Amino acid sequence: MIITKLPVRFVDCDAMGHVNNAVYYTYFEEGKREIFRWFTPNMDLNDWRVIVASTHCDYIQEINYDEEITVYTWISTISRSSFDVEHAIAGPSGNWHARGRVTLIGYDYKNKKVMPLTEAIKATLRRHQDGPEGVPNLRQIRIAKELQD
Repeated sequence: MIITKLPVRFVDCDAMGHVNNAVYYTYFEEGKREIFRWFTPNMDLNDWRVIVASTHCDYIQEINYDEEITVYTWISTISRSSFDVEHAIAGPSGNWHARGRVTLIGYDYKNKKVMPLTEAIKATLRRHQDGPEGVPNLRQIRIAKELQD
């Protein structure tokens, strides 16, 4: 699991007085910074090796200006050429503000094609599969399970 602490900036907030919904994705992106380094250690955008396929965010409780939030990031599933990154945002008192997931794909930008994940990358991803204790489930998973019952 990767733990990233971030201050909530004034610019993150909207006219409603709390963090704008789109900014949550920026917080998730910051949580993925280390993952990006696993694929592109020098962070050279000309050698970038992953692309976003899908994103999802459940908003649980608003975040306010001048809080320090903690973004928890972990890997939930690993496939041949893709993997899911899960996120949870907590406030200073440990209350959950959001849950998210992004699917990333190994990608060759020069040839515009999907690349299988290497065994070395898969091993690194596997070392980060534990999430935080007490984290709420993603709603889309919960809703899908309810529909099956």
